[in-house]
Amino acid sequence: YLRHRSGLETATGGDSVFYQMYQAVLYSGIDTNEYTRKDRTFVFLHNNAVLSYTSVTPTFVINPVCYWAYYQVKDPLGDTLRPAVSWSEYTPAQVKSWLQYLILQGTYNYDNLTPVEVTVNTLQAPGTDTLNPQSVMTLERIKGGDGNGKIRINGFVNSANYVDVRTGGIISTNGPIQVIDACPAYKQQ
Repeated sequence: YLRHRSGLETATGGDSVFYQMYQAVLYSGIDTNEYTRKDRTFVFLHNNAVLSYTSVTPTFVINPVCYWAYYQVKDPLGDTLRPAVSWSEYTPAQVKSWLQYLILQGTYNYDNLTPVEVTVNTLQAPGTDTLNPQSVMTLERIKGGDGNGKIRINGFVNSANYVDVRTGGIISTNGPIQVIDACPAYKQQ
């Protein structure tokens, strides 16, 4: 599904909404078998979660909640931070770790989540992220203003960075896919 929607299969009806995520998978060297194992929930990055803009006129302003703005890199002189412009500005290990954080152990979808937040384990190795030493993610079902429900990621009390699922409950053969359009970093205010 990820490959089909990455722009590589447009001749067979695929689009490119997951192009940037697929490029991250290729660059990072993550074991792609992780995406075939059962009893998992997969958080997919829409292209907007990687790079998006809040304004394009008069100049481009990168959205601060996308990955490349959230995880800034040093400029060529090494004296200031700036948003990245490609995955290659990070180490493959960093990108792999971020992708592992987006694979949850267990099946979580709108039908089995409640308004009571649950803390779930991810495939990211504990201790990798100093702001989230246990490498966990929180999930909860929230009611949308239009009567439709949503899933919220990392909406815990004092969260500085929650993300509402953009498109949820895509059913794959081995677990649901939740699509997001912002970086779901686990961070407290």
